[in-house]
Amino acid sequence: MAVSEASSGRATAVRAVRNSVFPGVFLAVAAHPKMPLAVVELAGRGVTAAAAGTRWVLEVGKPSLDGSALAGRLMDLGELEDRLVDLWQAFGSGEVGPAAFGSRLAEIVAAMEEWAS
Repeated sequence: MAVSEASSGRATAVRAVRNSVFPGVFLAVAAHPKMPLAVVELAGRGVTAAAAGTRWVLEVGKPSLDGSALAGRLMDLGELEDRLVDLWQAFGSGEVGPAAFGSRLAEIVAAMEEWAS
């Protein structure tokens, strides 16, 4: 980001919106050396769904929903984020094996894709 962009309010606002847990976890999943390619693909879909969700909030949610309705939708998204983080931590600790991880990740990604549509 250029210095002039960093000093503008718009660039700062965009950067703040992109400061999300979703991309970090999905990128960590994709970078894991023993992750099956099908799960790497799911992680890519997750990054795309997270970006689509951010666009939806900015382009649809904020302009068209009242504060309460938007807050409800964002709380639903927050629950998906919590599920993703819990799943990744459970995988890292060995509580969840690769097969269960992949199927549970698929459920989370599908829910994110639906949320943003």
